[in-house]
Amino acid sequence: MNAKNLLKVLGISFVISAVGLLGFLFWGLSKLPSASDLKKALTPPALQKTAHASSNGPRKSTVAGNSDNSADMAEAAAALPAATPALNARQKLAQDTVDVLLKDFADPRKPLVDGCRNLEKAAQSGLLRDPQNASAKYFFSSLSDGNHDPMVETAAPILRFIFRAPGMEQVVEQIMNADAQNDQGLLKKAEFYYEIYRAGDYLQKHTADMDQILQKSYNMHYLARAVAAKPELARDSATLDFCDQMEKNINAGGEFNADEAASEMSKFLNSAGLDAKAIGYDPAYRSKVKVQFNSTRVGVNDSWVVSLFARDIERAQKAPSGK
Repeated sequence: MNAKNLLKVLGISFVISAVGLLGFLFWGLSKLPSASDLKKALTPPALQKTAHASSNGPRKSTVAGNSDNSADMAEAAAALPAATPALNARQKLAQDTVDVLLKDFADPRKPLVDGCRNLEKAAQSGLLRDPQNASAKYFFSSLSDGNHDPMVETAAPILRFIFRAPGMEQVVEQIMNADAQNDQGLLKKAEFYYEIYRAGDYLQKHTADMDQILQKSYNMHYLARAVAAKPELARDSATLDFCDQMEKNINAGGEFNADEAASEMSKFLNSAGLDAKAIGYDPAYRSKVKVQFNSTRVGVNDSWVVSLFARDIERAQKAPSGK
C-alpha cells in the first residue's frame, strides 16, 4: 500500500471513529437527566403537584408574547383547594431560594460580603438558634428579604463566588425555567451540560481563591459571633474598623496571610474579654476545599460553611420524599 492510499485509509478511519464517538456521546447525553429532570428532583412533591395544577389552570391572554405570571398564579390558586400553612411555607422557601440564587449569588454587581454596617444585628440573628447548627431556611429567607443579618452575610461569600463562576448562572436559569413539556432535546441538553462543565472546570482551577475567601470569611463570621455574644462591641470603633478591614479585603481580593489573620483575631477576642473556644473560633482552622465535579454535579466540600449547615444537610438527605 502506497503512502497516498495509506493516508486515505487513515483519513476514512478517523472520520468513522469521529462519527462513532459523536454518536456515542449523543447516546450517553440522552441518558443524562435534563434540566427539567433536575428541577423535578430538586422540587418537593407537594410543590410539584401545585406546579402541575397551576400549569393546567386557566390562563390570561398574553401581551407581546409575555404571560402575566402573577395573574396566572392567582387564577390557578383560586381553582385549587386552600393551601396548608406548611405548603405555603415550602413555597416561600422555594421562591426565596430561587430569588437568592439568581438575584444575589449570581449577580456580580453585589459585593461578596456586606456585614459591617449592620453589625449590631448580630445579637438578634436567627441563624444560630442552635449554636451547633445553622438554619438553612433562615439563611435563604434572610437574604431574600434583605435583612442584612451579619451572621448570614459572613457565611455567604463563598456561595456568591461559586454562583458567579462562568456557566453557573446559565445552569441555575435553565433548571429554574425548565419545562419537561417544552424540552428541546439533545442540543439543549448538550448546552446545559456544557455550562455545568464550564462552571466545574473554573472552580477546579480556582480552589486557591476559594480557600482564601473561606479563610477570610471564617474570621469575619466569628467576629459577628463575638458581637452576638457581647452586643456592646457593635458600638466600639476599634471593632468596626477591624470589621471594615476584613470586609474590604474580601471584596477587593486583597493580600492575605492566614497565620497573621488568626493571630489578629485571637488578639481581638482577648481584648474583648471573650474566650475563642466559647464562641467556637479555632485559630488553627485552615481552609482546604475539594471540588467534586462530574457529569451531573458540581460540589464543594470541606469548608466551614458546609459544616455550619451539616445537620440540615443530613436531615434533608435522610428525609423521605415529600417530608
